[in-house]
Amino acid sequence: MAVSVDTILDSVSVTLLDTARRTWSRAELLGYLNEALRATAFVKPDMYPVRDFVTLAAGIAQELPADGVALIDATDNEATGRTVTQTDLALLQEENRFWPAATQQAEVENYAADPRTPRRYYVFPPNDGAGRLRVTYGAVPPALTGSSGEDIPVPDSYQNALTNFVLAKAYAKNSKKQDLTKTSAYTNEWRLALGLKSQAQVALAPKVAQSPGVS
Repeated sequence: MAVSVDTILDSVSVTLLDTARRTWSRAELLGYLNEALRATAFVKPDMYPVRDFVTLAAGIAQELPADGVALIDATDNEATGRTVTQTDLALLQEENRFWPAATQQAEVENYAADPRTPRRYYVFPPNDGAGRLRVTYGAVPPALTGSSGEDIPVPDSYQNALTNFVLAKAYAKNSKKQDLTKTSAYTNEWRLALGLKSQAQVALAPKVAQSPGVS
């Protein structure tokens, strides 16, 4: 069940003892919630996954669309339906030192990514600029507008983490009352919630055998 924006903002106002919103307006809290979505997307790229065909640039180096934060997977070519295989960049370079200079073509056979540059990836053979590859990538959700009945565009399991981030931002504004301690506490709660979610995802992830027939 989707969580509404007002559910989160109302919860925040209750915790702040400001249900009349004299200190923190709804528009201000909504801005904090949009910040929370952006910040969380960079920490948890799988929060808002997008799966679509993207047009490739000529050459080996590719970059995600503007809303992308990290590549998750690439699966197949649009024109031919041929699947692509992920490979290790170091192995690709070891096998063929001159692969960046290979003949360009539209169809992708392999792709490689470097976790140090999560928005970028490489394709083999070098693309001629006409290829379209289906990729899944973590994206920054579209900004909330604050309209009546609007839901957050991410799974409801992120409700607590987003709420904690908004509270941290709100208390940072109220620093004259020595509320920076609360800011730090709620920031840590946000980080902790995302860390626990990551642990749960790893624990429940399908296990793939290293060898056929081996569990």
